[in-house]
Amino acid sequence: QKVIQVYLRLFDLKTKFPKRRQVATVLAIRHLQDKSSIVRKNVIRLLCKLLSTHPYSMYGGELNLDDWKKRLETLISEIENVTTEDDMPPFMIVQPKSMENKEITAEKTTSEEDGQISQTEQEDEDVTMSEASNEEENNEDVTMTEASNEEQINKEDQTPQEQHIQPEAKSPKTIVSAEKLQQLILMRTFHEDAIAFIEQIHACIPIVTQLLSSKSKAEVLESMDFLVIAYNYQIKMAQDGIRKMLHLIWTKDTSDEGMSIKLKLFSCFESLYLEMDRRCSRRDNISRIAKNLIELTDNTNLAELTSLEQLLKIIMHEDKHKISFEVIEKLWYVYGFTKGRIQKSQRRGAIIVLGMLAQADTSIVSEKVDLMLKVGLGSLGKEDLSLARYTCIALQRLEGVKQMEKSRGVQVGIRFPLRHSIFSRLKDLIDSPTESNEWFSFAEQAINTVYLLCAQPEILCKEIIIKKTVKVFGVKEMSPGFSDTATNTDAAILDYDASQLQQSLPFPQTPIYQSAAELSQLFFMTGHVALKQIVHLEIVESVWKNKRSQKMKIDEKNDKDPKEVNDDELEQVGGTAEDDIGDAIIRIREKEMLYGNKALLAKYAPLLVEVCARNKLYNDRTLQVTATLALAKFMCISSEFCEKHLQLLFTILEKSQDATIRSNIVIALGDMAVCFPTLIDDNISFLYNRLSDPDTLVKKNAVMVLTHLILNGMVKVKGQISEMAKCLEDTDQRIADLAKLFFTELASKDNAIYNNLPDIISNLTSDNGQRLEEEVFKRVMKFLFSFDFVSKEKQAENIVDKLCQRFIAAGDQERTWRDIAYCLSLLPYKSDKSLRRLLESWSTYQDKLHEDYVYKCFVEILTKARLQKLQKPEMKVLVDELDQKITKARGPNNESEKEE
Repeated sequence: QKVIQVYLRLFDLKTKFPKRRQVATVLAIRHLQDKSSIVRKNVIRLLCKLLSTHPYSMYGGELNLDDWKKRLETLISEIENVTTEDDMPPFMIVQPKSMENKEITAEKTTSEEDGQISQTEQEDEDVTMSEASNEEENNEDVTMTEASNEEQINKEDQTPQEQHIQPEAKSPKTIVSAEKLQQLILMRTFHEDAIAFIEQIHACIPIVTQLLSSKSKAEVLESMDFLVIAYNYQIKMAQDGIRKMLHLIWTKDTSDEGMSIKLKLFSCFESLYLEMDRRCSRRDNISRIAKNLIELTDNTNLAELTSLEQLLKIIMHEDKHKISFEVIEKLWYVYGFTKGRIQKSQRRGAIIVLGMLAQADTSIVSEKVDLMLKVGLGSLGKEDLSLARYTCIALQRLEGVKQMEKSRGVQVGIRFPLRHSIFSRLKDLIDSPTESNEWFSFAEQAINTVYLLCAQPEILCKEIIIKKTVKVFGVKEMSPGFSDTATNTDAAILDYDASQLQQSLPFPQTPIYQSAAELSQLFFMTGHVALKQIVHLEIVESVWKNKRSQKMKIDEKNDKDPKEVNDDELEQVGGTAEDDIGDAIIRIREKEMLYGNKALLAKYAPLLVEVCARNKLYNDRTLQVTATLALAKFMCISSEFCEKHLQLLFTILEKSQDATIRSNIVIALGDMAVCFPTLIDDNISFLYNRLSDPDTLVKKNAVMVLTHLILNGMVKVKGQISEMAKCLEDTDQRIADLAKLFFTELASKDNAIYNNLPDIISNLTSDNGQRLEEEVFKRVMKFLFSFDFVSKEKQAENIVDKLCQRFIAAGDQERTWRDIAYCLSLLPYKSDKSLRRLLESWSTYQDKLHEDYVYKCFVEILTKARLQKLQKPEMKVLVDELDQKITKARGPNNESEKEE
C-alpha cells in the first residue's frame, strides 16, 4: 500500500519514466486481486494515474488499440522500404553483390536499432517527425528517379541466364538520411511501447469490472472512475465495463454508501453521454448525445437494457431537462427517417430509448402515435419485426406514468376504443405471413399492448385468434402427409411419447392442419392471451374493489342511522361485496375460461394436450416448444385443469431433450406455484431435479425460480435444498453466484439454514452416485458454516449432537467419517456446552480416530477450544479430558505425530 502511494506521487511528476511505467503497470494489475480491499482500491487509483498521465499523446492522446496497430504496421513497412546512401550504392549490376549489400544494410540497421533511446529524444519526437516528413517529401522525386535508372541498367547488363535466375523484382528502396532512419526506428519502438501499455490496460478491465460488485464502497467508486477514464481515452474494452456499471442502478439506497454509489453512477453517465461539448456547436452536441444513447442499446442483453431503462427513468423523474427536448426530437427524426437508407439497429435503438424515456413522461410518445403507426407498425415494421416489437413497448407507455413509490400497485391506465387505429395495425401485423422467429417476440408485445390499452381486449384478441384459426385449419387443399415438419432436423430430440398418460383422445392419427409454423403461432397467441386474461381479471377485480372502498369512505363521512349500522354488521357476518367480487373472479377462472360452453380458450385446450402428448406425430420443434409453453400458461388458469395435466408436464420436463422446452416449463412451474402453491409444493422434487440439469440455462432458471418461491414463502424449505448447495460450486460462475445469494438471503430468515443443515449434510454425505468431490464438499460446508447460526451456543450444541449421530449411520465409509469430522471442526466451540456434548458422544466416533484426517480434525477442535480468549476453568478441564481420550484411542503413534 505504501509503495503504491509512492508510485502515485511519482507519476504526478512531469517526468514520464517510460521504462519503469510498463513494469509498474504489470505490478499494479497483479495486485488487483490482492486480498486487501484497501490495496485494491489504491491499485485502481494508480491505474487511473497511469492512464491520465500516459506519454503516448502524439495522436491526440487516444489509446485505440486498432489505430495504434495500423500505425505500427505502416511504420514497419516504411522502415523495410528505406535505406541510407552509404548502405545502398546507386548502381548494382550483379545479383550476388546486391544480396551482399542488403545483408550489410540489415546489419547496420540492426546495430543502430539496438542503441539506447535518450529521454530528450523521446520528448522531442513530435518535432522530429514533422521535420523528417518534410525532408522525405523533398527527396522523394529524386530518389525514385535514381532507383528507376538503377533498375533499367541492371536489366540491360544482365545475361539471359541471370535474368532467368533473378526472382520477381521488388519495389526499389527509398534512400533517406541516417537521421531519418534513426527517427523511424525510434518511432517504431515508441509505438510498440504504446501498444504494450494499451494491451495491459485491456487485460485489467475485466478484473476492474468484477470489482464493481465489491462490498467495499471505495473500491466500487474507484472502479467506476477507472472505467470512465479508459472510455474517454477510446479504449474499446471499457465499453463492456460501462455497460456492466449500469447494473449499479439496483444498489439498495438504504444507506449512505448505496446513495453515493448511485449518485456517482448518475454523474458518470451524464459526463459520458449527456454533457454538452463546448468545442462543438449545439446542433452537433444534440446529434452526438442522441448517437450516444442509441449506441447504448446496440448488442445489449435483456439485463443491460433493463438497467439502462431504470437509469433513464430515474434521471427523467429527477430532472426532465437533463435530456433536452431537442435530443428527443432528434431521436424521433432517426426513428422516422425514410428519405434514405439507415441501419436497422439505429432505428431500433431510437425507439428503445424513447420508450424508456416515456416511462417518466408519457407525452414523449403520446404526441407521436401517428408516426409510430406509420413506421413501426407500417411497412418498415413488417420488414423488421424487432422494430415493431419495440414500437409496441413504446406504445405501452401510453398507459400512463406510475408513481415511483406506488409502482407495485395495480394500474388501470388509459384505455382506447376497440376500433382505434393502433389495434387495426396490430391485427394486420400479427396476421402477416412470416416464418421468422422474431414474430413470437413481436406477438407477445402486441398482445401486451392490446391488454394494456384496449377497452375490450378480450373481444379484440378473440377476433385475432379466430382469424388465425381459419388460416391454420382452412379449406385450402392440404399437402400430402406431414412434409413441412417431417424434415425438421430437430425432430430427433423429441424422442419421448407422453400419449400413454392420456386417455384415448378423439383425434386422427395424421395431422389435419396446413402449416406447422402457422399452428405454432396460433398456439403461442392462445397461450399468451390466456395468461394476460388472468392479469386483466385481476385488474378488473382491483377496480371494483377500489370503487367499493371509495363508496364506503364517502358513506362514512355522512351520518348513518342505527338501522344502516345494523345492516353493515350483518353484511360483515354474511360476507361483503368484496368477497362476492373475489368469488366471481375465481369462478370465472375455474369454471368458465376453460370449461364454459361459449369460452374460446376451452376449444384450444384439448388441441394443446393432443400435440404435447403425441410429440412423435407432431414432431416439429417450434410446434412442440409453443404448444408446451401454451399448455403451461393454460394450467395457470384453473387448478382443476392444472392438476389434471400436471403429470403430463412433468413427464415432458423429465424426458424432453430440448433445453428450451425444459427451461420454459421450469419458469412456468414458478408461475403455477404462485397460483396453486399446494399443487406445486407436493411435486417440488421435479423442480429440484432441474438443479442437476445438463443445460446451463435450465439450471440457472431452476435456481432463480426456487430462490423466488422459497424466499417468498410459496414453497417450504425441505432437505432437497442440498441440491441448491451443490450449485455453490457450479462450473458456471453465474449459477454459483445465484446460489450464494440464495443462501445469504435465506440466512436472514429465522433459522432456515440451521433447521435444514442436518438434511443438507445427510444428502451431501450419502453415497448415492452423485456425491461431491471431497474438496468441493469442504468448500460448500465452509460457506454454509460461515453464517451466524454457528455462533449461537444452543444451536452449535445441537449441531454437534446431530453430526455425531451421523457417525453411527456412516458405518465403515471412511469418506463419510472425514466429511462429518470436517463439519465438526468448522464450529467455533466458544462454550463448554459444545465440548461437553462432544465428550458425551465419544462412543460414536472413538473407533474412527485411526483415520488420519478424522484425527487431524479433532486436533483442530482441541486447538480452537484452547485458543478461546475467555476460557473458563470448566472448559479447560473438558479440553484436557477430550485430549486424553483422543490420545489414548489413537494409540502409540500419537506422540510421534504430535512431535512432527
